[in-house]
Amino acid sequence: MALFIYLLLGLGIVVYELTRKKPFFIDPVTLFNFFFFLVYVVAPSALILYGNHLILDDMPYGKYYFAKNSFTPFIVLAGYLFFVAGYEMIKNYKPRHSFYLDLKLDDKKILFLILFANIVLYLFLAVYVWEFGGLLKAIEQAQSYRSGAMSWHKFDFVLRFFSINTILLYYTFYKYFLEKKSIYKNYFLILFFLALIFTLIAASLQSSRGFIIFQISGLYALTVIYNRNFYLTYLIATLFFVILFILYGRILFQSTEYFFKEGWDAFVAAFSQRVEIEQEQRSSIVANFTHAVVSLEAALKHSGYDIPLRYLRDIKDAFTNLLPNELLGIQEAKMQLMDVNTLLLQGRAANIVLPGILGYFVYALQVVGLFIGMFVYGTIGAMLNKLFSTLFKSYKGSIVFLYILSLAYGYFAFRGVPGQVLNDQFGLIVVLFVLLSGAKIDIKNGSKLYRNEPSLRF
Repeated sequence: MALFIYLLLGLGIVVYELTRKKPFFIDPVTLFNFFFFLVYVVAPSALILYGNHLILDDMPYGKYYFAKNSFTPFIVLAGYLFFVAGYEMIKNYKPRHSFYLDLKLDDKKILFLILFANIVLYLFLAVYVWEFGGLLKAIEQAQSYRSGAMSWHKFDFVLRFFSINTILLYYTFYKYFLEKKSIYKNYFLILFFLALIFTLIAASLQSSRGFIIFQISGLYALTVIYNRNFYLTYLIATLFFVILFILYGRILFQSTEYFFKEGWDAFVAAFSQRVEIEQEQRSSIVANFTHAVVSLEAALKHSGYDIPLRYLRDIKDAFTNLLPNELLGIQEAKMQLMDVNTLLLQGRAANIVLPGILGYFVYALQVVGLFIGMFVYGTIGAMLNKLFSTLFKSYKGSIVFLYILSLAYGYFAFRGVPGQVLNDQFGLIVVLFVLLSGAKIDIKNGSKLYRNEPSLRF
């Protein structure tokens, strides 16, 4: 019965995505549906069909939770229906106010801002790696640092600015490869390669497969949105890259330190050895998506019973943690959401196991919180679509910001941690603050636009 419910949900998601009207080929709800399908349809269906041994190694206690609550599939299905209800209720809402936005920027000024941002980012990079003793040593220690074997450093907060590079990468890609109209397009190409180099360095410093995957996939998504074409060849190539990197990316980063210490031959030997070990131990690629449904089961059993409800605490902590805590000597809040979730599923409090969106809402306010949260999240998706549609019609270059926000919205289904969303979007917040601080914004009541120039309505 549980398998039937999950498959029914999967069919519903596919049908809904193919039939609903949307402003772009890829919009916030498309990305939400994609990640929700992965973690709440594919993962639980695979676990039912092939067994609990597929559960991610980071959750050794997960087998004691999954499929122990017969109501979980119905709760997941109901949660998605509440999401759809929220989206459908708001999607036809017509705003009564409008505003005119003029950033007062031409290509020459934008080039200067991008160049300045690159200088600042590379300075921040120098500050960050200085604590490790240089770039090569920082890359060597990246895996130990990521796993928690090494303590956090004073200047870790500069990592939050690295996400600015994503905006630079996407915008320069847009100007050279998509718009192709600027008289400065060759300069944008140079800046694109600068951003690409920074991307590779940042990924090495964070030893992160996901970082690289999302950066490369984003270039494909921007092309799809702008040209309204899925480009089957590009899609297959992107999927092939993503699957390979999921399978071997972690091994690649783990072997990198041997390259810097002993050279190319040592790197190849270490990589080959780790591949052999991984092939013997690997259960399935699906294991990477099992955290959400297993975390939901754990939350349903414990939240509000032997673990206090968290209410809006994690949203408050997300804003508090934006501060450079290590530099200012501020202690982070104890037992954050991932600490609690990892404690239940691994036996120790650590920032490791993601709860997923449904787990987050259940930890906040049990099943009631899940239904309310999913309904509200659906309304947010509808409002974002309206805003994004108007922005894109006003200025095609806004596609960069629209995609980044759409990904953050959709990826929350996979992660379910407000702090990670704010931390990842810190660079975007900084960029928008800089751009809007010099912009002209006029607001007018009523249905008529303030003037005949491109306007945004809210």
